[in-house]
This record gives sequence, C-alpha cells and structure tokens, in this order.
Amino acid sequence: MRPLTPAPHPAGLRAAFAESVRSLTAEAETIGVAFSGGLDSLATLLHVCETAGPRRVIAFTGDHRDDQGQSCVPVVERLLRDLGLADRVQLVVIDPQRHRMEPTWSPTGPRLDALPEVNAALSDMADYLGVSVLLSGVGSDELLGIPRYATAQIAQHHGPRAAWRYLSDVGRSGAGATGEAAAILARLMPAHASARAYWATNWPEWTTPTASPALAEPYRQHATDWGRTWVERRISAHTAKRRTWAHADALDAFWPHEVIGPAGPVKEASPFLTEGFLSAAFAVPIAARYQPAAPTAYWRCKSLVLSLMPRHAVPALPRHKAYFTAALKSEASTLDASAPLLAVECGLISRAELAREKDTAFLMALSAVEQWLIGAERIGARIG
Repeated sequence: MRPLTPAPHPAGLRAAFAESVRSLTAEAETIGVAFSGGLDSLATLLHVCETAGPRRVIAFTGDHRDDQGQSCVPVVERLLRDLGLADRVQLVVIDPQRHRMEPTWSPTGPRLDALPEVNAALSDMADYLGVSVLLSGVGSDELLGIPRYATAQIAQHHGPRAAWRYLSDVGRSGAGATGEAAAILARLMPAHASARAYWATNWPEWTTPTASPALAEPYRQHATDWGRTWVERRISAHTAKRRTWAHADALDAFWPHEVIGPAGPVKEASPFLTEGFLSAAFAVPIAARYQPAAPTAYWRCKSLVLSLMPRHAVPALPRHKAYFTAALKSEASTLDASAPLLAVECGLISRAELAREKDTAFLMALSAVEQWLIGAERIGARIG
C-alpha cells in the first residue's frame, strides 16, 4: 500500500466513508458484504444499503463460534431484524467446516488472511449468486482504533476524568498504567531515546526479534537479520518524525499494511482502505478516536466507527467485542506437522523443530506458505 498524505474531508469522516462505499460499488449490480456482526462490517453493510438503491444486497456470514462458544449467526440475524434490514438484505451462512475451498493462487506470495479456505468458499458462493464486488470491514481496527499511550492527549482534549476512564479501558493490555506513565515521561527524553523506549515497551518480543527454530538454516538467520534491520528502521523513522508514543502506536498498528488479493473469483475490497478514506482517517486527531461518554469500553474505543453509523442504528449495535481466538487455534491445528510437507522437503522448515512449535500465528503462516508452494508446483515451478 502506498504512503499517503493525511487530509481532513470537508464534510467529515462519515461523508468520506460514504464516498468510499459509493466508489467501490458504482458498477456493481449485486453487492456482497462479508458480515461478522461486529461494528466494522456493520458500518459497511449499512452504507451499502444506503447507496445501493434497488440493487440486490447479500450479506455473507461465517458460522464461527466466539470464545464463549456462541455462534455469530444469531447475532447477525438479530441485527438485521432490529435494524429493519431482514427483508432488504439476503443472508447467506457459510459453514466453516463444510464450506472450504482452495483459495486462488497468486504469484505475489502466500495468503496471510486468517481463514483463507473459508474466504475462498465465500467468494465462490458470492460468484454463484452473481455478486460483482464483495466488501468487508477489513482494516478498521488497525486504522480507527484508539492507540495506547494517549493519556496525555485524552486529558488535554477531553479532561482529566476522561483520561482516567481511558486509562481503565486500555490499562489491561500491553504495558498498562506503567506504560502510560512512561509515555508521558518520555516526552522529556531525546527523540531517539524516546523512540527506542517506546519500542521496548510496546513490542518487547520485537526488540531483538529471533525467527522461530522451526525455520531451517540459513533461512532462520536471514529472517532474524532482516527482522532486526526492520526494527531499527522503524525506530529511526519514529525518531526522525519525533512522534509521541501514541502517534507511533497508531502508525505501527496499521503500517505496513499488506493488501491481500481476492480469495476467489469475486473482486474484494474494504471501504476502510481506499486512499480517500485513509487520508481522511489519518487526519483525525488521536484524542478524537476516543469518546469517554460512551457506555462501554468497546464503544469508547471504537468511537470513530460509531460515528459512521446513522443515528437510528445506534441502539441496536453490539456493545461488547466478540473474540475468536479459539477459532483461529482450530484453524492452525489443521496443519498436520507429521504429514509430507513441501516446506520441509525443500529445506525451508525443520521437521524436528516444527513438532515443538505451538505458536498459532506461525502455524497459520506456515499453512499459507505450504499451500502457496503446492500451487506453485502445480503450475510448473520447481521447488527446491
């Protein structure tokens, strides 16, 4: 994704989002939305319904279980009913166990989305139903979420009581209250020392990154060297711009952003990721991302997403975030470390070390790499 220049939209962020949705759906006769029931995809769906006119709108929902064991399908059905969209939007439910397909292979590299085979099945279903473009809420969390270390900005913008509430909302993650205090004190430090302290506090596991032992040599050393060089460049960039810890965290949450291609035959896009909306979003002050008067921490930290919604929709919105870490672990477990793997055969992965690897993110990335190698071999590439 190319760098951009932040510029406020003259009519506000909601108008910028509406323009983004209109531009992405202008030529679509049937519009699809990947709809999880969360605020981000709901904002996309509501704006699609506002701009679609008589065109057909289809919402695709995966029957995933959150960490409480609850399916998101009843949540989606309730939202459509409460928002008066049940007759306007066709709902299609994807079963993540039965509906799985191999995603489209791309020469640019492995797909690193969370559920590539489910996303491929969704795209195939959308194609069957005549969908021209499939929109989502991808990128919203990283782009619009309130960063850590913003206590000083919140206090200056909203007042001390709001800063205390913010501290209680973010204090359970990362470095907590200690990190917030350190961010304030770091304003007195030289820029480079502040940037290095920020990195050590925010990304302790990435202060001196080391690649997984499951990555075989010489690739493990290459990856470790590359990772450490990348970290030094990030710290130098924060130093050069003299960023506060909050601004650095807001930037690091989004950049570098990897653009993932379509999983299947249907064009995919997110209205949060068009250049026009990105420019408008990055122009919003850090403190304006937080709304201390909102009734739940989820709403307080997602205030910019809430601002995209029509006022009549607010009472029906979910007030708490659903987490799907168990579903991701289940997806990672589909990789059989004892089965024949091209990644092992070509010397990229150590079989002995792989048997001891438990990190979900690593296993999901390896699964994506393996599928990519298989696809490359299928079209005639020599592996090894």
